[in-house]
Amino acid sequence: MLESLREIEVKPWSCEYEIVDEDWLFKLLHFKPKKKRLLKTPILIAYAYINRPYILDLHERVSVIRRMLEAGLDVWMIDWGYPKRADRYYEIADYVDYIDYCVEKIKEERKVDSVTLHGYCLGATLSVIYSSLYPKNVRNLVVQAPPINFHTDNTLAVWARNVTPEKVSRALGNASGDFLNIAFLLVDPIRLTVEKYQALLDRIDDPKFVHDFLYMDHWIFDSPAIPGKVYEEYITRWYHRNELIRGEYEVRGRKVDLKNITMPTLLLVAEKDHITPPECAKPFYELIPSKDKLMLTVNKGHIGLTVSSAAHKTLWSEAIKWIVERSK
Repeated sequence: MLESLREIEVKPWSCEYEIVDEDWLFKLLHFKPKKKRLLKTPILIAYAYINRPYILDLHERVSVIRRMLEAGLDVWMIDWGYPKRADRYYEIADYVDYIDYCVEKIKEERKVDSVTLHGYCLGATLSVIYSSLYPKNVRNLVVQAPPINFHTDNTLAVWARNVTPEKVSRALGNASGDFLNIAFLLVDPIRLTVEKYQALLDRIDDPKFVHDFLYMDHWIFDSPAIPGKVYEEYITRWYHRNELIRGEYEVRGRKVDLKNITMPTLLLVAEKDHITPPECAKPFYELIPSKDKLMLTVNKGHIGLTVSSAAHKTLWSEAIKWIVERSK
């Protein structure tokens, strides 16, 4: 039985890329194009800083990056790295600043005035903040499973509103990957532990299932820490106070006004998302004044939005078509 597990070598990232920039903790990646002629507008992807970005390129069958490259998009991605104890005083503003640095670098290299900015989960939150502060730099905004309205009734949000984040950062320095994983597993412990591994035993003779299971499990537990100050800020100002949707959030003294989101905007929402449910995104969609906006949904969860075959057959075909049409 265990032989089938040993034979699979988990190697995420199915597409070639180069590291274009490295700034201590953060990196800017550029993927090797699949076509000689690229669409005019580059796309910069910002994933959540609490997980690894290769979920978008986990393996060849479910790679969103590969689909983008095959469509002729010029794909760049930010890797937020693995914060250490010395990084505990990073702030959310530092993440927004690095997005700006990357955008300016891509603009200069590709001789363009703006980019498509694609944020996923907390990367979507950062992307919305950036797009509000620097709207002229963002030709199109794509937000995937975006936590913008944090006052929802899902278990994770209720817990977060009752956490004192300063106690966590004081005890741990950073909010460690293990600490965060325990919280995510406890949202639905039977399904995410007992039933999950029972399913592996039941289908141990199914090579495709075992392959996909091991790749996903590797990604789930490859969890970076969150710098202590970032953890304090996003729990307090987003979950406790819900400042972003209320128009009260500021970055280095500049107010984040969602009314600045006038560029074409695409929302990708998972109907069964227990981390960022649709209620996180719908108020944002209704509030922004963009005259070219679209919300696509799929009946999957937070990660199934990216890696499920159903999402690739339906949602991603439409999403990439939308991006391509606005990147010429």
